[in-house]
Amino acid sequence: MVKDKFPDQIVKAPGRHAGAHLSGDHVEARRRQPAGAPHPGEVFGAMQADVARLDGVVCEGGRVLHAATEANGLGLLCRNLRASFQLLTSEAPKVARIAVPGRREINADLPRTNDFTTSLVQFWNNSAAVLSMRRDSELESGNVALTFALLLPMLLCAAGAGFDFSRYHFAHTSLQEVADAAAIAGARQYLLKKADGATAAAIAEDAARRRLESEGFPAAAVEAEGVSRSATVDVDIGYDFTPTLFVSIFESPIHIAVHATATASGGSNICVIGTDENATRTVYLDGNAKLTGAGCALFSNSKSSAGLAVLNNAKLKVGLSCTAGGYDGSSMNYDPAPVSDCPARSDPLTDRAPPAVQACDHTAFAAVSGAVTLFPGVYCEGLTIDQSADATFKPGVYVIKDGQLRIHGNSRATGEGVGFFFTGSGAQMTIGGEADVDFSAPTSGPLAGLLIFEEQQSAGTRLFRITSPNARRLVGTIYLPQGRFLADANGAVADLSEYTAIVARRIELNSDVNLVLNADYHLSNVPVPEGLGPGSEGGVSLRR
Repeated sequence: MVKDKFPDQIVKAPGRHAGAHLSGDHVEARRRQPAGAPHPGEVFGAMQADVARLDGVVCEGGRVLHAATEANGLGLLCRNLRASFQLLTSEAPKVARIAVPGRREINADLPRTNDFTTSLVQFWNNSAAVLSMRRDSELESGNVALTFALLLPMLLCAAGAGFDFSRYHFAHTSLQEVADAAAIAGARQYLLKKADGATAAAIAEDAARRRLESEGFPAAAVEAEGVSRSATVDVDIGYDFTPTLFVSIFESPIHIAVHATATASGGSNICVIGTDENATRTVYLDGNAKLTGAGCALFSNSKSSAGLAVLNNAKLKVGLSCTAGGYDGSSMNYDPAPVSDCPARSDPLTDRAPPAVQACDHTAFAAVSGAVTLFPGVYCEGLTIDQSADATFKPGVYVIKDGQLRIHGNSRATGEGVGFFFTGSGAQMTIGGEADVDFSAPTSGPLAGLLIFEEQQSAGTRLFRITSPNARRLVGTIYLPQGRFLADANGAVADLSEYTAIVARRIELNSDVNLVLNADYHLSNVPVPEGLGPGSEGGVSLRR
């Protein structure tokens, strides 16, 4: 004889049945029923007709199971099914409520899971446990039928839950895509001149509503908010998802909420890019330094938490400041507040070909007094303008090879349409003392638009420094792919320029300098390199 793995269990149903033992107004039908036991269909029908009187576990939503089935897994099956769908559709913790007639309600936290497969495996394991129990050779065929009748609603619910989960996932994905697209559409408005937060939000909301209508979600609620100072647009969409009959008995409707934030970068004219992605303080202001550029955008590509740093009494006042990582300094140091986690800006000049470098035209050239005229060429071992010299640079390219461009003392250096290319060992620049400097970049040729151009393959140790308070006009772009730009003059730098842009590995301002980056491009015929200044392509980043 095969021993039964489970003790006798009782199934109660109202009514009278032949061959059954009466207890009150219920019939007790034991698992080992004698011949002539009631037909399983009658028992199941009676159970449905008198659910209120069943002495068993009532799963929330109306699913009824007898207490005796708890041991063989059916009660757990019911709860797992509800838990699976609830946990899939909400981040909030859920609580299962089990009501036992004549006893107090029991609350139990459902285990959290984000894995639909885990829940289904649990479901089928419980089902298998019930079915395997019924395979005992001593069981009557009627008991198997009864088990199937009890399991059938659960199996139908499982199928319904799978179908509803697919519908829910589709709705959630569709709504998120709408929110993303709407936020991006709104943020792109910041790339246009004079766009404000209200305009960006209105565009985003309109875009969302039109797309929701076309995709079959006309009842969804939309909220959009634009903040012009940070060039961001936030879009929130809420929708009440109605499941099928199978799942609606557990929870209906199910609220779906999605969110998207888009940030525009590059809407202002790009005037500064710090290209070092790994350094701390790729763009760094300290002391009483100021960087002013009302129509300019500044970017730090550093992913460091302090990739942009403005400390002590320093002030950064530009149209937009954006850092790929984070920033250091108080809110008083920035106007407006910087935007963090921006996508790094690619170097717009990385493909710019350098000028040809020929043999030396001059070696260790120096002018220290009187008027002097200089011509384009290759200046080896440095070029110096010092003391009281008054130097005029003729238009063209000046190659500074294996030495320093040094303008110092009380000298004066002027030139229209001039560009300086630095190559070789020790090639760097210093403008110091009280030197008066007035330069504008070439309008054509290999250095068109570039006032200062460092070769790409340098060791990264070059310093290009301005300490003179009289370097007031520097028209064009300063491009230092490996070098460090340092301004620590006690006064304004570049404030008389029509426009000035800086692309450098690292940029540092200190002392009492006020670096002014104007953006009056229409006042100069010096071309602006593609990717900088007006017409530079703006970008929009998205986060959820």
